[in-house]
Amino acid sequence: MPDDSTALRAPVTDGPAPRAALPPAVLLVAMSYWPEPAGSAPMMTDLATAFAAAGTDMTVLTARPNYPGQRIYDGYADGREDRRTVNGVRIERLFTIPPKGGGMKARLIHEGVLHAGFLAARARGRVGRHKAVLSLCPSIFSVAVADRFRAPGGRHIAIVHDIQSGLAGALGMGGGAALKAIQAVERTALNRADGIVVLSEAMADVLRNLGVRRPVTVIPPHVDADAIRPLPRPDGQPPTVLYSGAFARKQGLDQVLEMARHLHALRPDARVLLRGQGGLEEELKAQAQAMALSNVEFAPLIPSDRLAEGLAEGDVHLVPQRPEGAAFAMPGKAVTILSAGRPFVCTCLPGSALDRLGTEIDAFLRTPPDAPEAMAKAVAELLDDPARRAAMGRRGRAWVEGNASRSAVLARYAALLLGDDPA
Repeated sequence: MPDDSTALRAPVTDGPAPRAALPPAVLLVAMSYWPEPAGSAPMMTDLATAFAAAGTDMTVLTARPNYPGQRIYDGYADGREDRRTVNGVRIERLFTIPPKGGGMKARLIHEGVLHAGFLAARARGRVGRHKAVLSLCPSIFSVAVADRFRAPGGRHIAIVHDIQSGLAGALGMGGGAALKAIQAVERTALNRADGIVVLSEAMADVLRNLGVRRPVTVIPPHVDADAIRPLPRPDGQPPTVLYSGAFARKQGLDQVLEMARHLHALRPDARVLLRGQGGLEEELKAQAQAMALSNVEFAPLIPSDRLAEGLAEGDVHLVPQRPEGAAFAMPGKAVTILSAGRPFVCTCLPGSALDRLGTEIDAFLRTPPDAPEAMAKAVAELLDDPARRAAMGRRGRAWVEGNASRSAVLARYAALLLGDDPA
């Protein structure tokens, strides 16, 4: 398999992670992967490249890239990029139909077509069985399908970034019968895995209440701390409040626009930069125009090799969430922002994963969901205090280096795949 060295370039680090006991070969079954710039893709890309850099024969079975724009990326639709080796990772891509509109039916078609292709790839021998298999939820179908790729005596570890039944119910997607069906699929698929990784204790509790009885390990979202590092803010820019990521329903971005309206009265010199793409992009732009928000700017997502530079533009970052889904997902962008040495203001409920982390490290401010005025006051408070921002940034960076860098998590995933205690 040829290794691309020019047009295709996934993020790389300054060197491999420290040597640990590793499985000789690993298969990752994941709906999202590089070059998708948001959601779970950056984290899964970093994990796969970390295994490859440490000497593991790494294969990824994934979709043609389509998130968050809900269209197949230019250059991928004709299948010419379906088989590539990038940074030591063999990538096998399959056809899918992006879920335009974001409704339950569109998502099921998208995931159904893709995972039927995964099974066909297994039947035709395109991707064989492995002794060590990782799968990523979303989609829960990836977890179910990955079990078919586990060799006899091998181990399959399911990584749960979103609990799909919880998110679907919280966001009003599908009826009661559909949600019960998704819960049944989740329970069955996860109970067939050898182990499960979640991003927070709150997510572990939800899975146990769902009837999942397999061992659950909490490993926080991780980041390539060598690539995402603190950089100085650009000279000459106004005070900047930055949201970077998908424009999707679960982010609750309508409260960010309301926050911007309140912030203009508190800090008229500050701009609110919304950098991203997704199904709600045009709706958000129209809403901002209707509200006459002169302090709001929209921009596309920045290329991954310039991510640290882009994050440095934000004096204060935003991590909004819909409160209904807070227990069912942990925003990976929070860890990326901490790695960049910047504070953020988030919306979260008491006892949620972000609330617990905030109490532990004091590197960001928390406000109640759907309280845009409180969010604006918190943002203004940080904009008014550069010394406090710097101190919070240092604490966040220190936490990432000790708990959420690739070197901190690679050994834990390897131990799970080898059947050892990852603690």
